[in-house]
Amino acid sequence: MHKYTIELSFYGDQLDPSEISACLNLQPSGSLSQSQIQAIKRKRRPYWGFNGQGEVGFQPEWTCLEDGFEFLLKILNPRKSEIVALAHQFDGLWWCGHFQASFDGGPTLSPDLLVEIGSYGIPLTIDNYFSDEQA
Repeated sequence: MHKYTIELSFYGDQLDPSEISACLNLQPSGSLSQSQIQAIKRKRRPYWGFNGQGEVGFQPEWTCLEDGFEFLLKILNPRKSEIVALAHQFDGLWWCGHFQASFDGGPTLSPDLLVEIGSYGIPLTIDNYFSDEQA
């Protein structure tokens, strides 16, 4: 069985997560500020990420990557111009986790969805994770 996680993320040395939240009027599912980085003393960059947590219909894992993207895009499309502007200021990323217990397939995305994702001007990354444990 294959499961997927999806998140829109922004990274940048000058990124302030609270400013991204205010700009998009969204609470992040994850963030890391410059002061938090200094406290943990690890080499990291400030970060803001949103996966739709707290929104109606949210699922922490999706059995279909396309369904997860459609959910996220429904929330983000009204904020598209702000997201595109942020992507010019910071490093943006559509991050997808692909969790699999076998090598019999993987994600597929329709041409229309790929066009919509691409219209944000933000790269898409799919990280694959294999586990032989049954879910």
